[in-house]
Amino acid sequence: MKRLTSSMLPVALCMAFTTARAAAGPGPVPTLTIIQGTTANEKATKIALMAVEEGVTKEIATSEVNADHAFAFALTKPVEGFYYLALSPKDLGTRIYVKSGDQLKMKLDGNSFEQQAGSAENKLLQQWDKVAAPVTGPPSKFDSTTYYSYFPTLEATLPKIQAFKKQFVSPNKNFANLMKQAMDVDVELAAMRFLLMPHAVHPKKEQYPAFYNTIIKDQKLCDENVMKLGNIGHYISMYNTFRYLMSANPGAKIDPKERYAQGVNGFCNEHVKALFITNSLAGYKTFEALTEAIGPYQKYLVTDLEKKRYTDYEKSIRKFAAGEAGYNFSGETPEGKQVSFNDLKGKIVVVDVWATWCGPCKAELPFLQKLEEEMEGKAVTFVGCSVDEAKDKEKWKEFVKDKEMKGVQMFVSGWSEVTKFYGINGIPRFMVFDKDGKIVTIDAPRPSTPELKALLEKLLAKG
Repeated sequence: MKRLTSSMLPVALCMAFTTARAAAGPGPVPTLTIIQGTTANEKATKIALMAVEEGVTKEIATSEVNADHAFAFALTKPVEGFYYLALSPKDLGTRIYVKSGDQLKMKLDGNSFEQQAGSAENKLLQQWDKVAAPVTGPPSKFDSTTYYSYFPTLEATLPKIQAFKKQFVSPNKNFANLMKQAMDVDVELAAMRFLLMPHAVHPKKEQYPAFYNTIIKDQKLCDENVMKLGNIGHYISMYNTFRYLMSANPGAKIDPKERYAQGVNGFCNEHVKALFITNSLAGYKTFEALTEAIGPYQKYLVTDLEKKRYTDYEKSIRKFAAGEAGYNFSGETPEGKQVSFNDLKGKIVVVDVWATWCGPCKAELPFLQKLEEEMEGKAVTFVGCSVDEAKDKEKWKEFVKDKEMKGVQMFVSGWSEVTKFYGINGIPRFMVFDKDGKIVTIDAPRPSTPELKALLEKLLAKG
């Protein structure tokens, strides 16, 4: 997405349409999705368009704000769903609904909007925002922001909210399903946020409106649609603290591991569990603390993005020093068996990162095979970690077979987790780990030099 310059918004939109027509060639011209409007914030210099990716908002485009406080975006084939217009990527901003072909025009005011032209979905969303605003609006709107004003506002607004939800209907099933989740999350998040924010005066639990007791459920957030809400991360992080506050004895000490387990297990959907886990990573400042806390729950991190969020954080607190635990990467053997690094503990592990197309890798192979023979019967495991692309998997299998490659042969499908984690940009790369799976060196000598054998013999002598 290109930025739209300050005073040329109509021209920029026309040019975007012309570009789309030229790119399309003969045949039907793609219909651009247009999002344009003005902001009431006179200090705004740009607007960020945020999409939701597995429960987290991500900036996908920006538009400069011109002298008339106007902005505009032109999209081709956007994924249908909620988007957010924000003054910065850190600001959740104003929620809107976008589908392919929409022509939206609106005026932004804080986190709400007035649709001047657009879609039936945004008309309903705007109606919802107005109904819920007394509860979901900024706490500064509530007198002195104490429970004296907020609790009566909450209790007076809840019947109106329930009436709106009861009569809410949309022929767009995708929108209707998202709104069903969004309405509950909006109100519950606002109510929880109020209790957990600092105030001049705090209520006793017996003064809480009955609504607060309805928020707690044995299994929360079962519908995967909640992962398409930009505020779901805030909800997930806040819910565990709120549940603790609502417990029978919130002042009692509880083991951090037990509390964390309650947090994970309190959610129903596994992707919600994963988001709770990745949202909590920043609380662990050392690798040891991180792995001890998260280790039992890594099984919930199943998508590429969930794994990446974890590995990116793990990498950020690593030093890759000798004695630090090795990264638990995994791969597939020629027989189709999944093997992980942690499965190999108990022996010294030599990892060879290579590929069938790599000349220097193939040049090291005779030396590697000689070293394997010399270490036969000793507590050393040799691991071949191929970074051949998925399309060359059969080629890799044939190579392993033809060259009679021994040890543990892994296929990790391209420059994947192990290379990204260890910052490997060139191959071959040899790494050595001790019997406990801890790093000896992540840049070991090559087998064609005597130093690698000497290093292994020194480690073996230590027992």
